[in-house]
Amino acid sequence: MKSDEKAMKRYIRMQMKKWTINIILVFCFAIPLWAQNGEVQFSHKGGVYDDAFPVTLTCNNSNFEIRYTLNGAIPNGNSALYSEPLMLSDSLKSHSDIYKILISPEDDFYLPDSVIKGIVIRAAAFNNQGDRVSPVVTQSYFIKSLDCDLHNFSVVSICADSLALFDYDTGIMVPGAFLDPNDPQWTGNYYQEGRSWERLCNVEYYTTGNEGFNQQAGLRTHGGNGRRNNQKGLKIYAREEYGKKRFKYKIFDDLDITKFKRLVLKPFKSAWTEAGLQNYLSYFIARDLNLDCLASRPAVLFLNGEYWGIYFIQEKPDERYLENHYDIDPDSPDIIGNWFGLVEEGDNLNFNELMAYVESTDFSDENEYQHLSELIDINNFIDYQILEIFASNLDWPANNMRCWQTTGRPWRWIFYDCDACFTFASYNFYEMATDESDNGWPSNATSTLLFRSLLKNETFKQQFIDRLTFLVHNNFAYTETKPYLSSAISQLQDEISHQIERFQYPHNMEEWKERCDQVDEFLRDREEMFWLQTRDFFHLYNDSITKLTCYPNPALSGEPLSISVKSDSENITKLEVYDLTGHTVYSRNVSLKEGANQIQINLVNRQGIFIIKVGYETCKVILL
Repeated sequence: MKSDEKAMKRYIRMQMKKWTINIILVFCFAIPLWAQNGEVQFSHKGGVYDDAFPVTLTCNNSNFEIRYTLNGAIPNGNSALYSEPLMLSDSLKSHSDIYKILISPEDDFYLPDSVIKGIVIRAAAFNNQGDRVSPVVTQSYFIKSLDCDLHNFSVVSICADSLALFDYDTGIMVPGAFLDPNDPQWTGNYYQEGRSWERLCNVEYYTTGNEGFNQQAGLRTHGGNGRRNNQKGLKIYAREEYGKKRFKYKIFDDLDITKFKRLVLKPFKSAWTEAGLQNYLSYFIARDLNLDCLASRPAVLFLNGEYWGIYFIQEKPDERYLENHYDIDPDSPDIIGNWFGLVEEGDNLNFNELMAYVESTDFSDENEYQHLSELIDINNFIDYQILEIFASNLDWPANNMRCWQTTGRPWRWIFYDCDACFTFASYNFYEMATDESDNGWPSNATSTLLFRSLLKNETFKQQFIDRLTFLVHNNFAYTETKPYLSSAISQLQDEISHQIERFQYPHNMEEWKERCDQVDEFLRDREEMFWLQTRDFFHLYNDSITKLTCYPNPALSGEPLSISVKSDSENITKLEVYDLTGHTVYSRNVSLKEGANQIQINLVNRQGIFIIKVGYETCKVILL
């Protein structure tokens, strides 16, 4: 019955989508053909340049005149008339100074003395009656010799009509008509959501060699309570009605994906400390785990030609993400946005059924655990829990949970939004992950129910401990995480001064370095602290092994490998060998005497890096 109801809902959504597309097609064909002729051509495409040059505008219909704007506005019949090449200079920079507009509660607003500006030219063709007869063409120029040196950052330039952004009733960037003076931190136009609060804009993306894309798109605000910040989170939507169905460019170096339907522009200021890089850092740790996570890369944003600081372009965790990564029909998945069953896509019938089953079942029964293992991706959930706990996410688990499922696939969890991570290395987040309170945030019994229920099962518990042991000594080891942090700092450091000048976040370079050092200290200390907390949480005290070494190291594949084990007592324990994916390639029980023990094993036809584990001690060995 439930499956029939879900199928009917999806059928209705598909019919509504077809109806919308038909309306759009009728509208498009109703546009006079002359609106598709006479498009304005620019002599130079937008992008980052060392020096200024003249830009020539042309139109292939001599009966039309060209009009243009310099402040991001859509040209109209009263806009400046083009008559000769436009020499890029300071005089062409926008004088609108939109950075002075109050776009947050006054306590959160910072007004700089000035901002860096690029040059934005938006042009279109007009007939003798002053009617626009061509699409609007937008090109943005960032000239180093005109005080617009962006330190080789990628650039996102968004242009939108000022009313769409700043109008009291309809502007998406201002407190506006929806501000409640009694609740200024959580109300305002920028908190409004949905298609009715999407505004037409033009988006340009330029990276090395000024490659990228330039097209019209939909623009919305993005995020939680960070929407009130003057450096706001934004989302851009590619739609056929705007001209192109996808943003077509290989934005992320480590993804082969070249088409994106939606993208998030996550602001530097969304991080909970002035380091600004926590979420970006988390992606590089998460991407090698059994997780769905969001690719990310830094860029600088310009809004109507004015500098808007450091942002991180990233994927959006929605049905289009699943379409890109799993080739799933975007109308098929159920995506759930919190532990209470908030529907992001599809419906919550299966999720509510799952949670009702979890709440009413004793998973110490192995048969019940095996049944649950068919409903959820256990290995994915284990990695999700481990990383959130390791990263000490202060805004989790009651918040920032997203999972998905579709026919024939178990539930999987998406790791995203680590703005509140990497702060307190000594904080015991097992308390957060197993909280049984009725608090609303940051944790409560509902948000920890699944994990607590699974911990009653010995098989799950051992799976969790084994995987955590591997990750702590490998992926989470400081030798592995430190290079990611160093790389992020190196990428951002030259542009931080501009971020400071624009938003006073961080307040100064010294503070930024201090906050980055705190992240570094977290990564350095967390490895040991996390393991000690795990040992205490699971009561892993009965192992008397105190030292483990392997030699020779490196060793030749197929030759005997010697393992030296020091034990404080006589006992029988397990010796296991894992590859770097976490799979067990060798396992056996070994009898240990008190003191030094020598064990030999032979890993035939094995090459690469392996982890030797005896009890709860590990060592890494390379086989050639």
